[in-house]
Amino acid sequence: MPLSMPDRCMHRLRSEGSVLVAALGFVLLVCGAQLVSDRYGGLVFMRTTFAAGAWWQLGTSQWVHFGGIHAALNVVSMLLMLWAMRGLVAGALQGAALVGGYVGVAAVLVLDPACAYYAGASGALHGFWAGNAVALMLGSGATWRRYSALRWLGGAMLGAMLAKFGWQHGAGPASFPLPALEPLHSYLGGMNFPVYGPAHTAGAAGGVVAVLVLVLVVWLCGLCQWWAPRAP
Repeated sequence: MPLSMPDRCMHRLRSEGSVLVAALGFVLLVCGAQLVSDRYGGLVFMRTTFAAGAWWQLGTSQWVHFGGIHAALNVVSMLLMLWAMRGLVAGALQGAALVGGYVGVAAVLVLDPACAYYAGASGALHGFWAGNAVALMLGSGATWRRYSALRWLGGAMLGAMLAKFGWQHGAGPASFPLPALEPLHSYLGGMNFPVYGPAHTAGAAGGVVAVLVLVLVVWLCGLCQWWAPRAP
């Protein structure tokens, strides 16, 4: 029996194949964009060229990175999140979270004149994390028996992200709270790629909004189907 629109949107990615396809697609997108950017340029967001009409940089800048380490960190982060969320969050909600993250970053790039350049998927990945957290808190089509555990997991994920934002905007990297990891933190901090904090915040907000909008649309569609007259 074919699934209704609400059922399709709330269908969780149970198949390992679906997760592998999503992971492979993300890796190919990042690697392909990086090769094109290295050869031809024009994909990194540069405010001067964007102001001159290079509108596509709002999207392409989130696929390219400042070097291999920068790209590898984001690719590994995405693969780990995809693997962790398999079977827990609906595929459509995961997609909405990622797209919302991209849109949130694009919006802040347009609105922040102080941002002269940008590259990297980390803002969109913050949207993926935050959107998945909210989806877990809402249940994302899970059975009632699992709802409580998923809600706590989503709350913990969202709380961890808020704590990260609070640390970034408060004490900052100068007072790193885990001395045992300070060598690793210093090593990564010394890499030749900057961190643009507003992109992380905007990406997270975009992911949350996108998930909430999709859940609302699904609920309205389900309500319409419930009220629709039944065939005799």
